Amino acid sequence: MNAALHVTRFPLCSNFGSTAPAAYCLNLPMAARKKVKTDDDIVLEKQADEKDLEAFLFGNADDEIWDQDGHDPSDREDQAASDVEQQDEEQAFFFDSGPGFVMDSDPTPVAEDTTMTDSGVTNDVDYENDGAENVEDDEDDESEPEEEDVNYGYNSKPAWEDEDDARLTVSLLSADRLKKLRKDEDEDIISGLEYERRLRTQHAKIYPRPSWTTLPSELKRKRADNSDDEYEDEEQLDDEDRLDLLKSTYGILQLRRENKVLPSSMLDITRHKNANQMAPSQMPITAVEFHPNAQVMMAAGMDRMLRLFQVDGRVNPKIQSVRFQDMRITCAGFLPSGDQIIISGRREFYYIYDVQSGSIDRCPRIWGRQEKSLEKFSISPCGRYIAFKGDDGHIILVSALTKQWIGDLKMNQGVRSFDWSSDGKYLYSIGAEAEVYQWDVGERECVKRWRDDGGVECTSIRVSHNDKYYATGSGLGIVNLYDQQVLERNNTQPKPFKVFGNLTTTIDQIKFNHDSQLMAYSTSEIKNQLKIVHTATGSVFGNWPTEKTPLNKVTSIGFSPNSDYLAVGNSRGNVLLYGLNHYAL
Repeated sequence: MNAALHVTRFPLCSNFGSTAPAAYCLNLPMAARKKVKTDDDIVLEKQADEKDLEAFLFGNADDEIWDQDGHDPSDREDQAASDVEQQDEEQAFFFDSGPGFVMDSDPTPVAEDTTMTDSGVTNDVDYENDGAENVEDDEDDESEPEEEDVNYGYNSKPAWEDEDDARLTVSLLSADRLKKLRKDEDEDIISGLEYERRLRTQHAKIYPRPSWTTLPSELKRKRADNSDDEYEDEEQLDDEDRLDLLKSTYGILQLRRENKVLPSSMLDITRHKNANQMAPSQMPITAVEFHPNAQVMMAAGMDRMLRLFQVDGRVNPKIQSVRFQDMRITCAGFLPSGDQIIISGRREFYYIYDVQSGSIDRCPRIWGRQEKSLEKFSISPCGRYIAFKGDDGHIILVSALTKQWIGDLKMNQGVRSFDWSSDGKYLYSIGAEAEVYQWDVGERECVKRWRDDGGVECTSIRVSHNDKYYATGSGLGIVNLYDQQVLERNNTQPKPFKVFGNLTTTIDQIKFNHDSQLMAYSTSEIKNQLKIVHTATGSVFGNWPTEKTPLNKVTSIGFSPNSDYLAVGNSRGNVLLYGLNHYAL
C-alpha cells in the first residue's frame, strides 16, 4: 500500500535577500504552503524564484537568466574588484576643494517648465505673441557667459572640466578670506562654477596679464576688432626679432633694458619670503646668483650644499640640491649660457655641474699649475674664459669650453680680486698694494695701470655691466666709484667721482645691477652692513636698509637678470629676498 506523503515547502524569504533558502523562513502564512502527493519519488513543484536561484548557483543552459541580469556573474566579480581598487586609489590621494565646499549626494533636479501657479501665485502677465517670447529669449542669451569667460581668457576651450563642479555649493561666510568674493553683504551660498569664476576674476585683478605676453598677432586682431588705437602706444617687438617666449626670456629682458631712469630720492623695495625657505642652510651662504635666462636662483654655502630654487616671491620651491662631500664651497657661478655651474673651494680641484642633465664632472687640477686652492674665480660675460686666482700674483686663464689651461697673467703683487669687462675682452685686477691692472686677455698683456686713490689693503674690484663705472673696496670700508675717465691714457692718477665711507670694516661684496643704475656693497664683519647706491648721482639710499632690517652678517649679494629681485645671503644660512618695484612688471 502506497502511503501518501505530504510535503510542505516555503517560498523565498524577502527578509534574508533574494538568495536566502526558503527553509529559514518560519513566519510564512499557511496559504503560502503547497502540498504535493507522490507515490515512491518525491516530486517538488518549483516556483519561478527557485528556478532563478538554481540558475545562479548551478548554471543554466537557457539564456533567460542572462536577459534578466544583463551580465555574466563573473563580470560582477570583476566589477566588485574594480570598485575596491578604485576605492583604494581614491584613499591614496587627497583633493582639497577649499573651505566651504559641500558636495550634495544627488544633484537637485530642476524642472525645465515651471509655472507660478504651482506655488500658489497667479501670474498676471500673459505672453500671447511670439514677439514677447523673442524678447525673453534675447534676455536669456544676454545673461549667458561669453565665450571668453567660458574659456577663461584662452583661445581654446578647456581640455577637461570636472562635472562635479556643478554640484558644489560654497559658503562665502565660512572663512574670512572668502568674504571679498561677495557682491553684497548678505550673499552666502554660491555654486561651484560661480565660485571658480569669481576666483579667476580676483586673481586677474591682483596679477593682471603682463603686456609682454601679448603676441603681435593678438595685437593685430585686437586692432581689427577695435576702431580706436588702444594698443598703438604699447611697446612691442617685431615678428622677425621676437623669440618664442616659451623658450627664452629674450623679449622680457630686452624690454626691461629700456626702463626709465631710476629715481634717486627713495628706493621702492618690498620684502618677500626667503629665497631658500624651503631648504635653508645651517652655515654661511658664500655664493648667490640668478640664472641668466630663467627665474631660478643658485645658493651655495660652507655646508657643502648647492641648491637651486625657483623664485616666485611666495613659495620659492626648491628644484634640486647637490652635496659635495670633499669640499666646502667658497665660490660658484653660472656660465653665461646657463647650462653649467662652476663650483670651487679651498682645494686644488673644482667641479662642473650640468644643470640640464644633472651630471657632475670633477676637474682634478689645472694642468701646469701647482696651486693648492682654487677658492676664487670669475667667468667672462662672453662665456669663453674662466679666471682663477693663483699664487704669487698669478691669474690663471682656463677655457670655459674645454676646461683646459690657456695662459697666465702675472701681477707684481698678490691678487685680491678681479672682474671682467662687458665683452670679455679686458680683465681688471687689484692687488694688496692698491694697484689696478687692466689686461688685454687676447694679447695676454697689461694695457693700463693706476693706483687706487687712497686705497689701503684693497680687497675687491667690480666693473658695471655697461663699462661705465668701476668700483674698488678696501679693508677700511672705503668704496671708490670711478667713471670712464679712469681709462684715459693720459690719466695716470685718476680720481673717483664719489667716495663712500659709510662702512668701517673690510668690503667683501660689490655688485652692480643689470642697467648699472644701482650698486650694492657690504661687509661681513658686522651685522646689517649693506648699502645701496644710486650710481648716476652717487648718493646712498637712506630709506633702506634701516636699523630694523634683519640682514645679519651679509656674506653674498645677487641681482636678478632684470633687477626685479635682490638676494642677500647671510651668515645664518638664509637668503633674504627683496623685490625692486621699479623693475617689476
